[in-house]
Amino acid sequence: MTERTFARLLLAAIALPGAVAGVVTGVSGMSALVADRPLMLAPVPRSIAEAAGNRDVADVVLFSSPAADINRADLVRIPLRLHRPAVLTPLEAAVVSERAYMIALVRDRGARIDMEKIRRLRCIAQARKDRGTIAYLAQLDSSPLSCDGVDVPY
Repeated sequence: MTERTFARLLLAAIALPGAVAGVVTGVSGMSALVADRPLMLAPVPRSIAEAAGNRDVADVVLFSSPAADINRADLVRIPLRLHRPAVLTPLEAAVVSERAYMIALVRDRGARIDMEKIRRLRCIAQARKDRGTIAYLAQLDSSPLSCDGVDVPY
């Protein structure tokens, strides 16, 4: 191998990782613009429900102003936990997040919970097989659970 060939290979080895990272970042940016879903980064939450589902405490606090309706269902994207977007309330999205602290935060911000709502939340937690949220919700209602007729998001 000549010195000139070695210098070219060395230059290519140094430049290649940066070029690949640049291309992937560019493709991810174009994907975010075209399909509203970046390849590499989590989506920026658009609602309280989406922030809760993606475990984003800061955005839950920011979005839940006194004027915001924390009980309103919104279309949410939770790519790490749901196969497709779903219409969920912030409490439902918090259960999908599989973090009891997120459920507590949403409740502390004013989310109302009734017996029918807690049944749906328990069924979602049961379907996800998340012991932490199952235990947290069992503290609120420990009655026998029947999930017949409850639509659970996947």
